[in-house]
Amino acid sequence: MAPAVAPQHRVDQHLLDLVQSFGYLIVFFGVGIESLGVPVPGETVLIIGAVLAAQGHLHAPAVAAVAAAGAILGDNTGYFVGRHWGQRLLGTRLVRRVYDPRRVAVANRFFERHGWTAVFFGRFIAILRIFAGPLAGLHRMPWSHFVLANASGAVVWVAAVMTAGLLVGGSLDRLISFISKAGYIGLGLAVLLVVAMILLRRRRRKREMREGERLLSAPEERATD
Repeated sequence: MAPAVAPQHRVDQHLLDLVQSFGYLIVFFGVGIESLGVPVPGETVLIIGAVLAAQGHLHAPAVAAVAAAGAILGDNTGYFVGRHWGQRLLGTRLVRRVYDPRRVAVANRFFERHGWTAVFFGRFIAILRIFAGPLAGLHRMPWSHFVLANASGAVVWVAAVMTAGLLVGGSLDRLISFISKAGYIGLGLAVLLVVAMILLRRRRRKREMREGERLLSAPEERATD
């Protein structure tokens, strides 16, 4: 029985045909390859799997299980790729132009302080979902911290997408559009948050510098008195 969905976009229709034909295998590899760091539409594949599960063409717990497994395995593979070969990539001229040593140092400190949060919430943010694993490995985030944040984020993300698919099973185009927009909204909010943190840090640093200058000048003022 054909699924009661008719995507308007050719790419979505092609993905629908793939998931319908290969089922859980496509969900596993689609989510897994995206999590590895390759920009493929893994989230869209999971949405289609959830919709097909809502219509009875796939078993919902099985879709959730293979998606979570793909996300965790893909992210961990990306983590070890970034940990073992990331420095070589940083040495290439093309990557070095975008990711110079100053940015690497800032990112290292960020992952030291906020790595768990970045990996967990990165699963819900467009683009960061793809690169969170390799970046965490590149910046030497402890694997024990990474795997906990990654697994937690993957399970919650899969549960959220599956719930949305089961609730809105017949509106594939609208569901894909909504979840994709939510991911880019999350990306925008993350960028704004980072910019705000940088501005606040600069403001605090200037205030600390002024305070330091005042303290250094205080003995001289007392000596002249």
